[in-house]
Parts: sequence; structure tokens; C-alpha cells
Amino acid sequence: MKLLRYGRPVGSIFDLLGTKEDDITYALGFVASRSAAFASRLMRAAGGPNDDGKGGLVRLQEVDREGRTDVEIEWAGRLHIVFEAKRGPWLPTTKQLEKYVPRLRKVGAPVQRLVAVTNAPDEYAEKALPKAIGDVPLVHLSWSQVRRLARAAKPGETNRNKSLLDEFDVYLKGILGMENVRSNMVYVLSLGSGSAWGLNFKEVALKRSAYFDPVARYRAGLPNYIAFRYDGRLQSIHHVEKADVFENPRHVFKDAEDKKEIPHYLFRLGPPIVPAHEVKNGPSIRQANRVWCMLDLLLTSATITDALKETKRRLGDAAGDIEDEE
Repeated sequence: MKLLRYGRPVGSIFDLLGTKEDDITYALGFVASRSAAFASRLMRAAGGPNDDGKGGLVRLQEVDREGRTDVEIEWAGRLHIVFEAKRGPWLPTTKQLEKYVPRLRKVGAPVQRLVAVTNAPDEYAEKALPKAIGDVPLVHLSWSQVRRLARAAKPGETNRNKSLLDEFDVYLKGILGMENVRSNMVYVLSLGSGSAWGLNFKEVALKRSAYFDPVARYRAGLPNYIAFRYDGRLQSIHHVEKADVFENPRHVFKDAEDKKEIPHYLFRLGPPIVPAHEVKNGPSIRQANRVWCMLDLLLTSATITDALKETKRRLGDAAGDIEDEE
């Protein structure tokens, strides 16, 4: 019998938690507390000792004067790890991570680690994150790595915990879209200094975290990510949090002209993901043309042109039309 929650299929027991960032961290902590084999692999991936993972303590949402941690795993007298988890590709800031160092020092375990768990590409995270916060080593794990750790833990587990790890695997697959090769495609746009309806394009994008475009342009589907380029290089990448349709710009921007227009999408954008190095346009990116590139390639390639070429190579026959003249 099929189970629905708010009209959506429930693929695993963890789907009952929800799909928000806190929900994923609760699932991570719960599985680590139940599966010693998974906890052991998680410990080693974080740079800890080769241990059987038994006898540890998992804390969720621990609060002190410095703030709140997502997940902590502690093996008394051996190891203490603080995990800062993000659902998407956004990396935690150094300022945020610094808040957890006093907590680690207070416990005083011989081995201390900070671990950022995100969906950011490994190459990007390696360049963008420091190697340590103070004297505490910082490790990055992607959710795809966490998923692989859960799969690898199955052979050494009980039947009950094998089922739990399977449920966790299904949960991560559904939330993060790891199996969908198009889920990390980014629509790269040229952001000019022009205006429409009394609104400046750059001001709307950079200060209001929004972007508008005619509906007719998106017959093939809406993007998960939008990137802006100007001054000859990639500037920022944004997750599309929400997309609404409007016909009168005044209905979505109070300072816009009050007039009837063709249907437009209004994309509400998440915080900027800024490449850790300069990504120039390259020779294939001309004037105002738009291209689709994979997120990890945009963050690790020398140019947008290089990212576009490698995206085409990866997709092969499925590439279709991923270039669009403005």
C-alpha cells in the first residue's frame, strides 16, 4: 500500500521527518547512533582512529553560549567531532565554525575534528574551506560520500540495521537528487546593467535576490540553479528557491511600473555561491548568450567555456541544446 505525506510519496521512514536541513541532520545522527559500522566509517572519514564505532554518544542540536551544533559524536577519552551540515552546496563560514572550537576544547578529547557536510563539489570545498579552524582540523564530506559510507557499512551490520541503512540511502537519494544528472545543471546568464519597468536588472538580482524572465523561454523546464556573469567572468551561482508567474510587475515589485505584460517567471534566489577562484568567460561565451553547465564544473573549471565543453562531454547524446542565444 502506498503512503503519502502532504500528497507526496513516502519512500523511507526518514521522509516522515521532512526534507529541511535540520531533518537531514537528525537522520544522520540517528543512523550513527544505531549503526556502529556506519559510525566507525564516519569516524575514519573525519580523520579519526580506526575504531569499531561502539560506545559513543550522539548529540543533536546541542546548545551553549556560543551557539547550536547540528550533530556531535563523542567517544569519551578518544574523539570528539562537531558536524555542521548544509542541505545544498553552500559552505559554512569560518565565523560560524569558530563558534564550535570552545566546545571542543572544553571537552578536551585527544582527537578533535570539525566536519562540514554539504552537497558542494569536493574540489570546490577543498579550495574554499580552510584546513583548520584554530588548531582544530576541518574536514569536508559531501552527502554523496555519506551515502557511500552507509552503503559500505551494510555487510557488517545486523539485518535490522541493514534495513535502516537502506532507508537512509533511499532518503538521501530522494532529497539530494544524486542520481539525476540534470539536477545540478546551472543556467548561466549575462547580467547587464539595463532595466525594465523602472527596475535595474543588477539591483534586482544582487540586492533583492530575484530574477525575472519570460515564461516562454523555459519550455524545457525550470533551472535548479541560476548563475550570473558580467565583467568577463562568473560572479555568483544561486539556487532557485521558488518560481512564481506574474503578468503585472507591480504585483511582485511595489516600485515597478503598473502595466500588463506577457507572463514572466519571478525566480526567488538563495544566497550566492562564489567560486573559490576566478572563472573567466572563455572564447565560447559571447555577448549575452546563455549556457547550461554542471554545478561542479562551474566551480572547478578555469573558464565557463571549459565547463560547457565538459558538460557536453558528460551528457553525450543527452546534451541536446544547452546553448541559447539571447
